[in-house]
Amino acid sequence: MPKETCLAAALAILVAFLPTQLLGGGFADLDRLRLQFEALANAHPARVGICAQGRVLPPICVNGEQRFSLRSAVKIVIAAAVMQAVDEQRMALDDRITIRREDLSVNIQPTADIVVEKGAFETTIGDLVRRAVVDNDNAAADVLIARLGGTSAIQAFLHKAGLQDIRIDRTERELQTEIDGLVWMPEFVFPERLEEARNHVSEAERNAAFEAYLRDPRDTATPRAMVAFLQRLATGTLVSAASTAYLLGVMEDTVNIPDGLRPGIPSDWTIGHRTGTSPTREGVNGVTNDVGILTTPWGDRIAVAVFVAESRADESERAALIAAAARAITSAYQ
Repeated sequence: MPKETCLAAALAILVAFLPTQLLGGGFADLDRLRLQFEALANAHPARVGICAQGRVLPPICVNGEQRFSLRSAVKIVIAAAVMQAVDEQRMALDDRITIRREDLSVNIQPTADIVVEKGAFETTIGDLVRRAVVDNDNAAADVLIARLGGTSAIQAFLHKAGLQDIRIDRTERELQTEIDGLVWMPEFVFPERLEEARNHVSEAERNAAFEAYLRDPRDTATPRAMVAFLQRLATGTLVSAASTAYLLGVMEDTVNIPDGLRPGIPSDWTIGHRTGTSPTREGVNGVTNDVGILTTPWGDRIAVAVFVAESRADESERAALIAAAARAITSAYQ
């Protein structure tokens, strides 16, 4: 059956399973939601992981224990580690920091334009959190990682919080050059040097690097673990009340195109989230994901994580699947 027909069939099943039996707090039959998730995952020609959890919703997952690459969804975890450091008075949101050429990263990094124009950019920790999460700025993320003490410090934050199965191993510039078959070098802060190095990587080497990335457990999370992290954030049990409010506000300002979860929620709901997308090679997209927190009109929060890995579907189809998962969740609430 063509993939478009499969997805359409899954969406039809989703509608058929609209809620009829409500649980406390206005949530429908859990088995129905699980069946909707399974229909979506089975209809898509890819490896799909979906998980959701809320105040009256225990974790409902499909492929919840499988590992998926985080890509830019990692920026929410980095930001949470920063907020914990703020709570512990190891840094403050208004701390000044200067970014220079040697601090830059690769690919998406609007901060680089300012640094190239002015030679340096003085800003605050709070601004870098916003740039990393809202603007998907790789330079901002890497500077925050360095300020925290490296990826091991973020892993220690997760361990201290009792959160497992989320791995933060590399900076953005390390990961994103490695997937191209390169090893990060300081000269790559100059885009022309990076492009020159990329041009010297053979197709066979690029393909091998991409295949290795697909199997790599580093910088991955399970959907269940990501939802556990988001649920802790949503309930204010991960960082302080002030830090929770700040980070949720930043997440709600995020704009992503194509916007996976957001099209699946009603207009009177709110969402704070961060997408992640890997390169596509030989027609295979490594991963497309969207993780975040949905808030009902009456204030209930639902943590959601959707991962679509090793897919040959185009960008809009992957986004439609993620939106359909969000729609299944929101339709189950009254």
